[in-house]
Amino acid sequence: MLNMIIREKIFVIPYVDQPVAFWEKLKKQFGKNIREVYFPIQHDCVGTGRPLLPIRNLYDFLSSRIFSTSVLINPVILPYPVEHLSDSILAMINHLNADFGVKSVSLTDIRLARLIRQERPQMNLTASVLMDIFTPQQASLLNGVFDTLVPASRVLKNLTVLKSLRKAFKGKIRLLVNESCLPNCLSRTQHFYEMSNREIQFPKSLCHETIAENPWITLTGSWVLPQHLHLYEGIYDEIKLSGRVTLCDPERYNTVLDSYINSKPMTPDLIGGGPASVPFPVEISEHFFRKTLECEKNCHECNICRDYFFTNKPC
Repeated sequence: MLNMIIREKIFVIPYVDQPVAFWEKLKKQFGKNIREVYFPIQHDCVGTGRPLLPIRNLYDFLSSRIFSTSVLINPVILPYPVEHLSDSILAMINHLNADFGVKSVSLTDIRLARLIRQERPQMNLTASVLMDIFTPQQASLLNGVFDTLVPASRVLKNLTVLKSLRKAFKGKIRLLVNESCLPNCLSRTQHFYEMSNREIQFPKSLCHETIAENPWITLTGSWVLPQHLHLYEGIYDEIKLSGRVTLCDPERYNTVLDSYINSKPMTPDLIGGGPASVPFPVEISEHFFRKTLECEKNCHECNICRDYFFTNKPC
């Protein structure tokens, strides 16, 4: 009998503001599974798709070089034309590379990516999930510029589309698995703009009314539980965890990462998915999850998620 080859899962994980000892412990426990840790750029004009977070320990962490690191330059839109920002962004990338060995950048703007590619061709460039790549035509246009693609959250539960992106894009596919945003959320662009706008100190979720009116829709969110990752075999090269806000607690961070690396079952309320998460613990059967991967997303004609939600909702 031939021995089965079990492929190690490779992760890209978020920076949270913890002392170096936290990262040393993570390295010891999970080092072989972690490709890099991503952190937000410190730039006056360019956001990173999330509100400002503590960075007291950031430069100690970067100086330690415990993990390879990646910098996020991925506002949902750039606040100015790229020509007005490129010099200062390139200077910061050069500084991060020279002083801390940063070799990867996550981006939402292909023009900025081309400038970085020209200036620093050795950099690994990732097309951010906020770039919203959900068609093979879009993916093919990234070839020659980006090394890695994180597909749009709207297609995470559409295996047919993910396979078409895998075929169209010549680089690596990285799946973001624990963000619970609603697919095709009507407020997504505005929400991520407000989160990266430095003038809005405490940005709020904008989908709460939609969820209050249709609570079952949280079961359609953009998440894959650890126990169901095997259904995506052959589609992805790497896995990304979100959680710069939701996984700030070290114990929760460790639990979620451990669960995804070692395929330990979790319920969707525990994965650090954010405000659109399923609001109570519910076991997601593989039979039900497969249905969400195979359906045509015609929620107006289908009651599968509604029935599952209300059947499993605590009294």
